[in-house]
Formats: sequence, structure tokens, C-alpha cells
Amino acid sequence: MQNANIKWDRLHDATLVSVTTEWASGETHVRVRLSEEAARGAEIHVTGATLLRCPREQPWGPSVSINEVRLLAQQNGLQRLEIEVQSGDVIEIEGDTVDLNVDA
Repeated sequence: MQNANIKWDRLHDATLVSVTTEWASGETHVRVRLSEEAARGAEIHVTGATLLRCPREQPWGPSVSINEVRLLAQQNGLQRLEIEVQSGDVIEIEGDTVDLNVDA
């Protein structure tokens, strides 16, 4: 796996709002509120999702803040997104494309 750096560090301390998947299309949306601009939101959009793992076990205690986001290129051509929440949970999504869109 190689790391594709697309300024995902901007999501550190952002608030995780929701994770949704449209089953038929495989489109997955992750909504967040950016920490540096409280009223500004962003969305991670994954097309062709083949994996969604969304644990909420909170081994480090309750939190809605993002610690780190990693985008990894898989050998099978898919993109793997890992969202580490400050609760210790890691949300994993694999799909065809992963885009980060910040609200205007």
C-alpha cells in the first residue's frame, strides 16, 4: 500500500457528523465539520464502495473528533480510506474513488 497525500491532515480535530451509504450504487458519504471554521462543513465522497467497516466501540472513551485520516492505494486499484476517531475507532471504506469536498 502506498499513501496518497491529499491534505487529509486538514481533517484533524474535525467533528464527525455522519456516515451514510446508498446500497444500490455503493456511494458513501462522510459528513464532517471542520475544526478551524466551526460553521464550515466538508464531505468525503466514495464511489463504488465495496467495504464499509464502522465500529463504535470507543476503546479510548467517547469522542466525535477525528484524529487522523489516511488514504491508501490498494494493489487491486481500489482506494482505502481510514478515519481514526479520537475514540480509538477506525472507520474503513474501500471504493473506486475518494474525494474530499469542502463547503463553499
